Amino acid sequence: MATHILQGQRVYIKDICPEDAPFLLELLNTSGFIEFIGDRGVRNLEEAIDFSIKLKHNPSIHYRVVFDQLARIPLGIISIVQRDYLPQPDIGFAFLPAHMGKGYAYEAASLVLEDYFSQHKAPIFATTLEHNVRSISLLLRLGLSFEKCIQRDQQVLHLYKKDPWNH
Repeated sequence: MATHILQGQRVYIKDICPEDAPFLLELLNTSGFIEFIGDRGVRNLEEAIDFSIKLKHNPSIHYRVVFDQLARIPLGIISIVQRDYLPQPDIGFAFLPAHMGKGYAYEAASLVLEDYFSQHKAPIFATTLEHNVRSISLLLRLGLSFEKCIQRDQQVLHLYKKDPWNH
């Protein structure tokens, strides 16, 4: 399968692959990822390689790595995941702490949303914990609107939605 690359002014985004394992290992073990997304139990490079391969071969999950255009270093990930409890896919994002608050997530998520809506004439959702202020702020900036609270795995999640005709 050919890699689908998206280009922005400061970032480029490509499908995840096993070569991204060192970055993935670091990201999955940041305190923010564990707190707001969950502990994936990936503790070494071999597990990170396996994790990336599983992601790549799961048709309901699409993880992309966001890179700095000039430095060519990985900054974070943007995902589109079809969750069993949502009628349409969910967009998610996670960035290394050193690259947060610099507009990279907004630029990358905007590119992914534009790409998604060019291929699908259906809404996209996002879920986040109610105390994940950074995520909520970014979702609102991206044009997603709060829909409701939902219960999932003994947690209350805020559900956001963006329609294709509002992008």
